[in-house]
Amino acid sequence: MQIPSTVRNISAALGVSGVLIAMPANAVALASAQPNLTPDSASAVAPSKGEWTDISSALQLSQGRPVFNRATRQYNVIVDVTNLSDQTLTGPFRLVIDKPSHMPVNAQWDSGRQIHYLPLSRARLHPGQQFQVAVPFALQRGALSFDPRLLQQQAANGWQLVWRDEFNGNQLDLTKWSYEQNCWGGGNAEQQCYTDRASNSHLQDGKLIITARREDFTGPDNPQGNPASTATLPYTSARLRSLNKGDWTYGRFEIKAKLPEGQGTWPAIWMLPSDYVYGSWAASGEIDIMEAVNLSAASDDPQAEGSAENRVYGTLHYGRQWPGNVHSGTAYRLPGNINPAEGFHEYAVEWEQDEIRWYVDDIHYATQTSDGWYSQYQDDSGQWQTGAADAPFNERFHLLLNLAVGGSWAANVNETGIDESAFPQRMAIDYVRVYECSVNPSNGQGCATVDANAQEVPGHTPPDISPQTKVRGPLYNLFDDELAAQLTFDTYNPDASLSYALQDHAGGTSLVVRQTGNTGNLYLHAAEAVDMSDYAQLGQLKFALRVLDNSAASGLLIKLDSGWPAVSDYDVSLPLDNEWHQVSVPVAQIIAGGNRYAPGNNADLNSIINTLVIEPSGPLEIELDNIRYEFDTTGLTRLSIFDDANSPPFVAGKYVASGQLDIEDVVAADSEHNIVRQFSFNTNEAVGYFQSAPDNNGTPIGFDARPFDTLEFDLLILEDLRTSGGFNIKVDCGHPCGSADFIIQPAPPGQWKSFSIPLQELVTQPGSTLSLSRVDTPLVIFPDWGNQQGVVLQVDNVHFTTSGLTPPIPANITITEPYTLYADALATYWTLWDCCGNARFSEVNTGNDNHGPVAELDYFGPAPTVAGFRASIEHNVNDYATANPDSVVKFDLFIAQLPLASAVPIMLKVEASDGSVAEFALTDSLEQQQPVPGEWQTYSFRLADLAAQGLTLSKLNLLLVFPQWGEAQGAILQVDNVLIQ
Repeated sequence: MQIPSTVRNISAALGVSGVLIAMPANAVALASAQPNLTPDSASAVAPSKGEWTDISSALQLSQGRPVFNRATRQYNVIVDVTNLSDQTLTGPFRLVIDKPSHMPVNAQWDSGRQIHYLPLSRARLHPGQQFQVAVPFALQRGALSFDPRLLQQQAANGWQLVWRDEFNGNQLDLTKWSYEQNCWGGGNAEQQCYTDRASNSHLQDGKLIITARREDFTGPDNPQGNPASTATLPYTSARLRSLNKGDWTYGRFEIKAKLPEGQGTWPAIWMLPSDYVYGSWAASGEIDIMEAVNLSAASDDPQAEGSAENRVYGTLHYGRQWPGNVHSGTAYRLPGNINPAEGFHEYAVEWEQDEIRWYVDDIHYATQTSDGWYSQYQDDSGQWQTGAADAPFNERFHLLLNLAVGGSWAANVNETGIDESAFPQRMAIDYVRVYECSVNPSNGQGCATVDANAQEVPGHTPPDISPQTKVRGPLYNLFDDELAAQLTFDTYNPDASLSYALQDHAGGTSLVVRQTGNTGNLYLHAAEAVDMSDYAQLGQLKFALRVLDNSAASGLLIKLDSGWPAVSDYDVSLPLDNEWHQVSVPVAQIIAGGNRYAPGNNADLNSIINTLVIEPSGPLEIELDNIRYEFDTTGLTRLSIFDDANSPPFVAGKYVASGQLDIEDVVAADSEHNIVRQFSFNTNEAVGYFQSAPDNNGTPIGFDARPFDTLEFDLLILEDLRTSGGFNIKVDCGHPCGSADFIIQPAPPGQWKSFSIPLQELVTQPGSTLSLSRVDTPLVIFPDWGNQQGVVLQVDNVHFTTSGLTPPIPANITITEPYTLYADALATYWTLWDCCGNARFSEVNTGNDNHGPVAELDYFGPAPTVAGFRASIEHNVNDYATANPDSVVKFDLFIAQLPLASAVPIMLKVEASDGSVAEFALTDSLEQQQPVPGEWQTYSFRLADLAAQGLTLSKLNLLLVFPQWGEAQGAILQVDNVLIQ
């Protein structure tokens, strides 16, 4: 039989009994291909919302003649549906196949109405609009007949369907969803890579199936999916989002799903902001419609009474951007302690202005209101602001569906870790439906489904941000061509003898102050008192000064003023010529000087009303420019970080991957310590730290620690119930810049111990990348990672000092003679290093008479990486290379094992701290020899040739030896006698 062209078109896209059938653009897709349903075998399908009403009277329903499909051995009948009304009809819709003479294929069965039906994916039908539905029937004898009818689901409580995905067909609808593809770990140390592969997500039987699998995979190590930097993780899964394809403010969101089970599973149905109006996570919010971890594993809930883990969670995240975020939510158990992994359940939220409600199977179990959430962010001037009363949940959000593995939550509760034998695991999603409240779409109110017994979840009170007068480091500009916006000029001028003016010149604009008498001053006044306490230690007042006329040999006082007599002054030494000079005065020195006219009084840096007072003692004309307060450690011999309290600009902080770390100031039990900082670890994955206060962008401020040579602190272990485990400290300069973990040995519990650790040891220890020129976290302290539970420690008297016991750390190393970077041991300031986490490095003893300890680079991982030697301080070989034109960098190499791609070249790459690079294949060396496995060989490269490729010889900090990028896996290289000569 000839198949009509209409049916041929349909037969290209519509899935029926495993055969792809094509659908015209105006045809409506059936629900997914499913086994044939009969009244005896079909599952009853309950509508998610509202009642189903027959609307056939408003339509024209006509059917074509049956057409036999030889491929599927089924009949297909085209039903034309036309909207004859003057109203737009809104779905969901069902095409009822009433009184069929033949068994419908892939239809669903409504046991209540005793009818077959096909769920349709069309959301709206406008007046006069027509669409077609292909209805397949089984091959049977006799004439084929049936009565088609169309049902519409009526909205309950005013909810109108506006977006849906029933996951029909064979391919994910990419007009509604996008894949995230990365090995980032979700910011929670999760162990999966997200992919777009069919093995991790596909459509089957009208369901979206997300599958987490145990398999090593390499991909981008960042949420943006940038492949320039990668990581390898041991699991794969999928994460879908509707960003910029489905974004809403308010509504009802329904997702019917069957959840995975097993230790280490972490399924999530949730929402993130589409525009991040209030800043990065979580200042702009997060709505967790449903999360669950480790379903069916042993529960750690005391109320579980021996049952397996079966809780789901609904949560909000909000507050400030990390780490100032907070969250609130609650857990829910299905009636009868049914496990959510045993079947499909509908998870929903109703979100309206000022209120969000959570539901499981239409049971309202939790409510949160805007009284308990908030958003705080910093404006352009660095001042904290609190968002509107309903912020951050008053902007666009989008949906996410994912199945994570492990991570900071799932791997640290229940049985802990990840049960590899439980995988693969699947999360199946039957549908996603989004409704708008037709009563009031602008705020979502008027359609609420409320149960008076639902839990009212308490939230959090926003931190007090008044007064908003904190002046943050590292720079507070008062005058630079013009006066800072928040300041005004004013004078104390009883004799009308003092004047000031702005003077334009070639370099900009300066401030000229002229005094013709003996009394008066000019001051820079703040409309509201400012808090300059962060400048107490590190701050210096700096300005450019030129004396225009001092024929009377007058003096000059500068002052900080908190309101008379709370004033501190300083006598500036005036230059004798009329050239520009730079003046720098430590703020601490100004404050300590006090008020010479009212002894015993000092300015209060917490409340400065006149940020600078300029007071000539007699006739004087001066010019000033670039007036500012600036962080500068020059001249300091001691920097206090904590001593009975935080020493500004330093504050306490913590990073907690899971569990809880409590930080508080307590009174010490002994007489030698007063107030101490106490860290209580109710976790196995956390660190406590002392860190500089953030700048206006929220970034901790780096300071130059090179004037200091020692880190000092006192430590007491108050409680330690572990049977074994050590303690560590670090000094950080902004990840990944840091000293690496440095092991310390405290006194037995209950005893204080004082530590004095040379900073040079932290700079030069293996794995350190610490740069003392930009330290932002002078002390990180923690028990061994993964083994911390129950430890309570106290810290006091934290300082950086200049003891003179160790030489200061130089800004750079200048090489003026032959230099040994590695020969049996690493030179000072050098360490072994790997860029990307896919190479192991160590020092091994070969037993060779000519080579004792050597550096071994084991390229074990599949991801691209390079490894070699890294300096924490840049090395200057430029002068040496200039004086010795034939000087070389030289090293010995032994290939213990070739890479899997055995023919790829072995490379040398030398880098400088300014990003310049020189790279050569070893065959381009002066020796021009091909590397031979199992033999020690020497390779030399002229420094002049490195410079010719653009390398900055004055700033060397990396020397790397590796197989060609991306082809290193399997190689084991040994390096010795690395020389510059």
